[in-house]
Amino acid sequence: MCKFKPSTGGDLVESSDDIDGGVVVVAAEDDGSEDSPSDDSDSDEDSIDNEDIADVGDEAGQSGSQISNPFFAGADSDVSDTSDEEEDQNEEPKEDVDEEDDLIKALKAAREKKERNSPPDIKTSELITDISFHPESDLIAIGNISGDLSVFSYDNEENKLQKKLKLSKKTLRGIEFNGSGSSLLTISKDKTFRILDTETWAVRNKYVKCHDSALYSVYSLNEHVSVTGDEDGFVKMWDDRTPDTSVMTFKRFDEYVSSFLSMDERILIAASGEGTIQSFDLRTKKPDIQSEVYDAEMNCLGTVRSGTKLVVGTGEGKLYLFTKDQYGLHSDQFPGHPDGVNCLVPITDNVVITGCEDGNVRAVHLYPHRFLGVVGSHDDQFPIERLDVNTTGELVSSVSHDNRVRFWNVAYLEEMDYEKTKKPGILPKSVIRSKSKKQAAAREDEHQLPSSGRTNKAEFFSGFKE
Repeated sequence: MCKFKPSTGGDLVESSDDIDGGVVVVAAEDDGSEDSPSDDSDSDEDSIDNEDIADVGDEAGQSGSQISNPFFAGADSDVSDTSDEEEDQNEEPKEDVDEEDDLIKALKAAREKKERNSPPDIKTSELITDISFHPESDLIAIGNISGDLSVFSYDNEENKLQKKLKLSKKTLRGIEFNGSGSSLLTISKDKTFRILDTETWAVRNKYVKCHDSALYSVYSLNEHVSVTGDEDGFVKMWDDRTPDTSVMTFKRFDEYVSSFLSMDERILIAASGEGTIQSFDLRTKKPDIQSEVYDAEMNCLGTVRSGTKLVVGTGEGKLYLFTKDQYGLHSDQFPGHPDGVNCLVPITDNVVITGCEDGNVRAVHLYPHRFLGVVGSHDDQFPIERLDVNTTGELVSSVSHDNRVRFWNVAYLEEMDYEKTKKPGILPKSVIRSKSKKQAAAREDEHQLPSSGRTNKAEFFSGFKE
């Protein structure tokens, strides 16, 4: 047997179970040669991902270096200087790989690409002034500030340009399909009213300088009859079967005519920038009831409660509600929007979508009155100028000053349990005048609906175990 003097501080290797024939392994004196690798080399080189189990570090009382086996050609640091029993005793229990941390699951779920349930944005080079969904086909018409009309087909994968026409040298103020989709009505700032055939996209009727001032609004009553309003408060009715002149002309406002709505086959409602609404009897073609003058302009109209209630959006952020056939004074009101309501569309019998001056599209429940949350928003908080809803009521499109048409899938509003929906309450009045960080913070606190693309802070941790 060889006698040797062990080096100070080193451990002896007593045996190796892996050597054939039971050959005794003798530890050589540590001379700092290359055959003494550090056992930290493997752990430093291996990377750890979210699902890997952490390596166990050096155990207490063990040497920080390993001694190579001279009887093994190409031996590496995988050979341990401890017995199997000692490793089993000192090894920490391994975690179950299948059980991932809840935080990791939440982060992975947030990174997953979700399947689209609405068409992508339509981007244009010019400012968009109005939009209109086709009542039968998956088509949307877009008018812009340069007088161009564009028609796109849309689906959840892509949008395709079907037709582009140069209709006017000046701005297209309004466009709208009629009830069957056979005609498209357009008005322009050059005082021209056009009716296009949607089969050939040719101009079927053209009324040049039909008003004394620039046109502002247009509305289709039926297949042949339509109405227009101008900046000076004139309302005119047109029948394409008598194309030479209007069949009704009245000046009932001192400001622009902002929008129209037919309550039924006999009553037409017109809203104005002077803060009043006016009803017209379609049978006699004469004005009927005019409301009192309100403090803000009346911008948009809609109906709820099976057509028995008229909803009017105003420039001060209030929604006024009028009972059918009683348009002199409102029967109810719902304040709370932080800025003016420029447009609205009814979605269900009690829910309307509003486009606000602060750049948010909101869902509002009426009877009882409450905000449901933010449907979506445009970039840089540009005001929402136009809204429209398709025939099925699932898609709402919005237009702002960012040259985009955005689509929001609001099918969830049909299935929402409104009895369990917490009433958000009225937004703080201080938000109306504040343009500071407080306004942004208040906007962040609003409830985000599934279509908005933004998440609520509380929902991120909702799936965690208690």
